Amino acid sequence: MAQGNPGPYGKLFGRTAATSADQEHTTLEARSSIGANYDDALLAPEGSPADTPLQRGVQAAGSAFMNLSHHSSIFTANLTGGASRGEYFTQPSSYGTTQYSAAAQLNAKLSTRFEAGAAASYIHSPSYQLFQGLGGGPVDQANANTVNVVLPYSGYAARMLENDSLLASANLTTHITTKSSFQLWASQNQTRFAEEPENDVVVSSYRGIWQWQMQRGLGVHAGFGQEHVDQRASERSDYDSILIDVGVDFNRAFSVARRTTLGFSTSTSYIKHADSGDGEFQFLGGVSLSKFFRRTWQAGVQAYRRSNFVPGFAEPLYTNTVNAFLGGMISTRLEFGAFVSAGSGQTIFSDLSGLGSYTATSQLSYALGRNVGIYGSYFTYWYEAPADALTLSVPGAG
Repeated sequence: MAQGNPGPYGKLFGRTAATSADQEHTTLEARSSIGANYDDALLAPEGSPADTPLQRGVQAAGSAFMNLSHHSSIFTANLTGGASRGEYFTQPSSYGTTQYSAAAQLNAKLSTRFEAGAAASYIHSPSYQLFQGLGGGPVDQANANTVNVVLPYSGYAARMLENDSLLASANLTTHITTKSSFQLWASQNQTRFAEEPENDVVVSSYRGIWQWQMQRGLGVHAGFGQEHVDQRASERSDYDSILIDVGVDFNRAFSVARRTTLGFSTSTSYIKHADSGDGEFQFLGGVSLSKFFRRTWQAGVQAYRRSNFVPGFAEPLYTNTVNAFLGGMISTRLEFGAFVSAGSGQTIFSDLSGLGSYTATSQLSYALGRNVGIYGSYFTYWYEAPADALTLSVPGAG
C-alpha cells in the first residue's frame, strides 16, 4: 500500500518502508485491538435450535496477534499466531466466543534456477462463515493491494457452529529462462465440524503451470491441475475438478490515464462427479482496474468468475463477483478505507440459482501515537441461498 515513505505512523496502519531484497533482517511484530459495536443480526448462543431468530445487541471484541519473520537472500520464514474474543450482550443471557489461528510459511532458494516453498495454517472458530464464497477478495489475492480495513466481527457467519480448518501446501518453481518458469503446487484443506462430523470435507489438489513473460505486463501461461472433493458422508457425492488453464495475463499501466493499471486473466475448468463421470465445462477469468493517486491512495474495481466448493453446500458452485474499493491516508495520522462487494452464484450440476450476497464496509482510523490508534467502522451484509443447496441446517437468508 505504501508509495514512498510511509511516515511516522506507517507501521500502525500496516505500511512499512521498502528494504533491499538482499538485506537480512528479523522482525517481531505484535498487534492488538479492542472494540465494541451494535449489531442487529447477532447469532444465537451455541446449542440453540437452528431456527432461533437472530438477535440484536452489543458485541465487545478484542484480538491479539504475534508475527515473527526472517528474511535473507536465501530464504524467508514467517510465523503467525493469535486469538480473538467476542462477548455478546443479549437477552436473556450473555455469552462469549473465542477464535484461534496459527500459520507458518517458508520459502527458500535452492539454486539459481530452483525455489521451494511450504505453508501450513490452522483456524479454530466457534461460528461458520458459510457464504464467504459468494463475494470478497480481489482477482489476484497475493498481488493485489486492497483497503487496509480491520474488522471486529466474524463476517458471513450463518450459524454458531464450532469448526476447525487445516491447510497445508508445498510448491517447487524452476526458472527455465529469464522470462519463463514452471511451477508445481500441491495442497490439502480439511474442514471439520465438531457437532456435525457428517459434514466434514477434505479437498486435495495439485497443479502444474508454465508461464512466459513476453514483455513487461504481458505474458501467457499453460497449466493443468486436479482437485478432489471428499465429502465424508456416504450418501453425498464426491467431486473431481480438472483445470485446463491456457490463457493470457495482462497487467500494465493504462495508456489513457496516468498511474492507472489494467489487468485480466483467463482459465477453463471441467468439474465432474467422481463416480458417474458426468461433468460441466466452464470458462473462467477476471478483470481489474486500479488507480493510484496522492502517494498513498488507491481506488479500483474488479470483476471475476470462478468455480469453487464451499463446505456446507451440497455441490460445487459457479460464482460471479464485482468489487470496488477506495483507501488511503487523509493525513499522516488519519486513514480511510471502504470496500463494497456483490456476488451471485448457482450450483454446477443441478443449476440451482438464487444464491447471492452483498457486503459494504467503511473505516476511519486515527493514530494516537506510533503504536496506538483508534478507529470507527460501519459494516452491512446480506445473503440468500435456497435450502436445497445446503447440507448444514442454517438460515437461508440474513
